[in-house]
Amino acid sequence: MEKKNSHNIIFANLLSDWLSIKYFKTFKITEQLKNEGDFLITQRDKKMFLSVHTLWNDGDEVMYEIEKNINSKNQQLNNANIIWPPEKSDQFLNDNKSVIVDKVTNGIKGLDFGDYREIRIPIEVTLSKTEDDGAYMAISGGLSKIWTKISGGVKGVFQLDGRNYDRLPSELAEEKIIIEKIQEASKLLNTGEASFISIDEYWPINNVTDNLNENNKIILATGNKTYDPKNGPIMRKRIRDILNEFTKKDVDTNKYNLSILFLINSSKKEDDVVSSSLKGINPKLHENIDMIIIVNAGLVSILKKNEKIDF
Repeated sequence: MEKKNSHNIIFANLLSDWLSIKYFKTFKITEQLKNEGDFLITQRDKKMFLSVHTLWNDGDEVMYEIEKNINSKNQQLNNANIIWPPEKSDQFLNDNKSVIVDKVTNGIKGLDFGDYREIRIPIEVTLSKTEDDGAYMAISGGLSKIWTKISGGVKGVFQLDGRNYDRLPSELAEEKIIIEKIQEASKLLNTGEASFISIDEYWPINNVTDNLNENNKIILATGNKTYDPKNGPIMRKRIRDILNEFTKKDVDTNKYNLSILFLINSSKKEDDVVSSSLKGINPKLHENIDMIIIVNAGLVSILKKNEKIDF
């Protein structure tokens, strides 16, 4: 329970940072309220009720262990940092603990208030050549999203086993480096041969101000192995549960100027099914919520905003 509470306050400060940057005003988390995940957020004389909810019910125990190792190595931090790893097998995490700790330690260097960056994590993929004729590469895993770009520069038919690989970079220049590395490796293979290639995967990171000065730590934000952020029916059920829970809070409109629901999702925005899921839910479930905001693997966006809100 302690882990979840401390993570919620870091997510809350991520939102206050984002609001401050977006609206050019100072938003602060000034109080953690009685219920888990609820906070008072202020902007001058405005008081806002904020409720933070992860879209997963439970965290990943192996990730928690790595998170603990990272923090033991990085004890002097000016701010908190949120890392957004994609889903990984326990075997991968156990085999790469030291690499992840080192890469995160180097990745947070130089980050300042509100900064967003992507940490490179090396992933080993297997490339094999099956035919001489043609120009095609069959790819499994996250690299399959750019299979046409990769296939356009190869001679022959190949298979790329990238099941361990999930998250591509957001920058096209970084993506181009990956494509060229795979294409160059393909030139060295004869039919029937295979080789291992190390390709960087990109884990987003947010630097987060802690106004309460209690949680300057690094957290790995992802759910356990049962969490499937791309499953529409499961996400709709989870969102309905969150909305029902929020309604039961019965936020005092005389005490707060507005209410905000902040949803925490570890998948990237292009894989987000939350926006479409929300549209399929009875709007009466969230009619009393002034703003619904989501973070998708470090990128914050507004799902709903009352037109009367004026910061």
